[in-house]
Amino acid sequence: MNFSNYRLQLLLRVAILALTVFFFARTGFNPDYRFTTVGLGVAILGQVWLLVLYQDRTNKQFLRFLNSIKYDDFTELFKVGPEGKQQQELALKLNEVMHKFREVRAEKEAHLQYFEMIVQHIGIGIISYKPDGTIMLLNQAAKKLLRVGRLLQVQDLEKDSPELARGLQQLEHNGKVLVPLKLGADQVNLSVHVMELSMLGERVRLASLQNIQKELEEKEMEAWHNLIKVLTHEIMNSVTPIASLSASAFEELNSFTDTASEEVTLLKDELADIGQCLHTISRRSDGLIRFVNDFRNLTAISLPQLSRFSVNEMLQEMKTLMREQLAQKQVRLKLELPQDKLLLSADRSMIEQVLINLIKNATEAVQEHTDATIILRAYLDERSRISMEVADNGSGMTAEALTKIFIPFYSTKNTGSGIGLSLSRQIMRLHKGSISVQSELGRGTKFILRF
Repeated sequence: MNFSNYRLQLLLRVAILALTVFFFARTGFNPDYRFTTVGLGVAILGQVWLLVLYQDRTNKQFLRFLNSIKYDDFTELFKVGPEGKQQQELALKLNEVMHKFREVRAEKEAHLQYFEMIVQHIGIGIISYKPDGTIMLLNQAAKKLLRVGRLLQVQDLEKDSPELARGLQQLEHNGKVLVPLKLGADQVNLSVHVMELSMLGERVRLASLQNIQKELEEKEMEAWHNLIKVLTHEIMNSVTPIASLSASAFEELNSFTDTASEEVTLLKDELADIGQCLHTISRRSDGLIRFVNDFRNLTAISLPQLSRFSVNEMLQEMKTLMREQLAQKQVRLKLELPQDKLLLSADRSMIEQVLINLIKNATEAVQEHTDATIILRAYLDERSRISMEVADNGSGMTAEALTKIFIPFYSTKNTGSGIGLSLSRQIMRLHKGSISVQSELGRGTKFILRF
């Protein structure tokens, strides 16, 4: 029979203990063998204690193993000693289990890091939070969108955007809401979608935030373009033959009145009146055609021809270009340029047209002021984007006008066509930029171009 070292040692210890007990019993507690009895008793206790310690080695290994699992510490290694085959196999198996735990944890951490990288680099804002508002995760897109560095509670958003904070707290599972959000000078619309899930028995809410302002503006502009195309097509189809017919009738009547004799003077006067009416119709029809052609410009903007140029130089030339016109109206134009030259890649003629439109609007806004001033400014904003401003010290605009100022055909001026700012916004969108406005009644207006 093949005994391992562990079994052999265990059997020997038990045998020695049994012999010691046997001799202890044979003494019969005889007073003559008092010291022998005491010695054998001490030997029995010592052997029992050593046997317990020997057996506890295995128990300690299991306790170390269980504690490693409990405290998530898989660095523990079990020594493979010469105690015996079973002890060696036990230590090897425990080491294999610890190695497997390390592999599983490394794989889990790798997957966790992978998904965290995805969440942090995805373009959509992600917020994970508990029902009480405690934020568990806030990715980089959400921080950039909300312009916050750190956020602990959803309730902390109430100061800047109570609508967003209320939506995150009140939306049910799969609920969606469109939330307006003001970020500095920009007004954006966020699409908020909230999901609720259970993680380890605890309810967790997951919200996605997406800035759909550009998509809304594109759809709005597309709708206006379609409307303009339909209107201009129908108006031109109706006005063109009227203008042609009235012009022909006017020429025929002129020819008739020039060649008719004096005997039909009354008829000549009547025909002259009719001719005058037809001439008026023709003239107004031509004006209407020109008016419709102006609206056609909204749908006929060509793609920008990009080139690299100095913003400082362009604005200085813009001041020279507008100098005489502004001097006649007693308006002062100030330039505020950075020391370092700003280089912009854009269609210079288009950007100049936008600036001309804004300067003309500002000129009309400050005409009634004694110290009429327009400030033309260029700088890098907080996100290192090239920005330009056209600011005036006019009367400002109402809140209603601010919401409609970029809508085609809307104008705050009696003689305005309402397409200048719409054209400007379309040009900025073609350059992947934006145009925004800030205004307060009695404190002037400021238009901001960002590239």
